[in-house]
Amino acid sequence: MTMKRGKSMIGALAALFFVQAACAEPLDDFFAEFVAKREKIASVQAHFEQKNISPDETISTTGRIAFSKPKQLLFEYFDPKIIYAISDRRAYQYEEELEQVQVYDVESSAQADAFFIAFDNDPSRLRETYNVTLLDSVPGTCGARVLKLVPKAEAESSEDEPSTQPFREIRLYLRAEDYLPCEIRAFNQDDSEVTITIVGYKLNEPDAAAAVTFTVPEGTSLIVNEDLQEVVGAGGKTLPETNTPPAAKPADK
Repeated sequence: MTMKRGKSMIGALAALFFVQAACAEPLDDFFAEFVAKREKIASVQAHFEQKNISPDETISTTGRIAFSKPKQLLFEYFDPKIIYAISDRRAYQYEEELEQVQVYDVESSAQADAFFIAFDNDPSRLRETYNVTLLDSVPGTCGARVLKLVPKAEAESSEDEPSTQPFREIRLYLRAEDYLPCEIRAFNQDDSEVTITIVGYKLNEPDAAAAVTFTVPEGTSLIVNEDLQEVVGAGGKTLPETNTPPAAKPADK
């Protein structure tokens, strides 16, 4: 998997979150409620099932998600073991089979902040990066509300200047009690689709700081911005290296 593909996957995942009628409710009112519902959530842990759907096949995988304020997010796929993580503006991609971690800087703060909208409570950067539409849910979907996100770069693209975004649109299906996503759908430029169903939420757990880290074994190559920085020595290495636990009491699921 190339670094470019890794960036695309993280972006599609973290934002890693069907025709419906638009809601009459103004976005400002919705986001005020959105911020209030998530105010006491300092960390999130959950499991997910992901389906990569193309005209030729559907591939299913499972894994776990962990988020911790202020800016830490991790997706871990179980088989094969692949981990995507973001800490502030630095992204990590670990592939166990390749025995390497690729580390790179996210190009802008707006792009980095947009990755966290599925679990954070600050929508300001999201609205700078995406055209946002609030949709009503329909029978048969898990969410009480739906956010449709179209990258502004996509909306401004043309045949002469095609979009460089990996996806055309993302939809976040939000559960009623805290507006955390129960499903995320990303529609890609190549007409494929990624659907992530999220279950088993745990909020503000004591092990939140450890949950957004991962440990790689001895012999793993650490590549930072395309340059080999080190080969991990005896005892392995835990990444990202600096984490601060959230200051919040456990909350109900």
